[in-house]
Amino acid sequence: MVATGHHVAMAFALNIAAGLATCIGGSVVFSKSLVHLASPKSLSVALSLSAGVMLFISLVEIFGKSVEGFTVSLGKDNANGKHECGQTCQGNSWLAGTACFIMGFCIIYVMDWIVHKISPDFSDELDVADLQALEVAVDPTPLHFHATGTPITNCKLDDEKIIKFNAKSRHQLNRTGVLTAVAIAMHNLPEGVATYVAAMRDLRVGAVLAIGIALHNIPEGIAVATPVYFATDSRCKAFMWTFISALAEPLGGVLAWLVVGEGLNPIVEGVMFGIVTGMMVTISIKELIPTAIKYWPQGSAVTVAIFGGMLIMATSLILFAYVGV
Repeated sequence: MVATGHHVAMAFALNIAAGLATCIGGSVVFSKSLVHLASPKSLSVALSLSAGVMLFISLVEIFGKSVEGFTVSLGKDNANGKHECGQTCQGNSWLAGTACFIMGFCIIYVMDWIVHKISPDFSDELDVADLQALEVAVDPTPLHFHATGTPITNCKLDDEKIIKFNAKSRHQLNRTGVLTAVAIAMHNLPEGVATYVAAMRDLRVGAVLAIGIALHNIPEGIAVATPVYFATDSRCKAFMWTFISALAEPLGGVLAWLVVGEGLNPIVEGVMFGIVTGMMVTISIKELIPTAIKYWPQGSAVTVAIFGGMLIMATSLILFAYVGV
């Protein structure tokens, strides 16, 4: 039996909201006023904040829940009916949690290996030059409306607004955009699982994790839409691929929903949270922080933003503790 009810609905809502952030990033191709979201410094700050949020909540909250799950499952009731977990039990719980953490780390690297095996020359990072070109290419003219009130999508740019590429460059850009969408979808799938599992155990933790994921989904949406936009001169095609990559987030939630069934027992909880911690920490250290540094290599802005994300999460958890949430 699969679980139903208010808690499940809230978990899926968080999944969908985090996924829609990818579409927000992809929507920059429609409006000059949104291009400021695609500036290198803005993306760097968003990625750094996201890394700080995800590192803090993963290591402070989620990993602790993994160890707690193993403690409950490995412990035994004494003669008085009280649950006990001695030194060996505690050690085994930490060992199991750490093993699951490493498993999450390996999952991300295996997924990256698969993507790069399929396309060895693929890079899922957006060049700074593309971000600068995007501002020039986007038509600042607002969208017009029919008398019926139906908006004209204006998928095609005027000729003078199009940045010219030869056929080979267009093909390569389009391929890059599509492969980026596939790679991001593969990354969003475990993130969807992570958000759902966290929300089912603790809605507060799930909400915080969804915020961190949403922050870095915005740059990911830009990374998908921009090359497709330049290759096809079509806003709609660029947004379509962004939307497809965003669907993986709620799909991950659906997979978790089917696997979890009626709820999390302690051993499943320990395994899932350990894996989630490993995946989130690996994504933060391997992808978010290096990309943030690439977009803003000067000064200490990235470091400050990472600590800022951690401080925001620490403050939130302190306030939650005081109000008993």
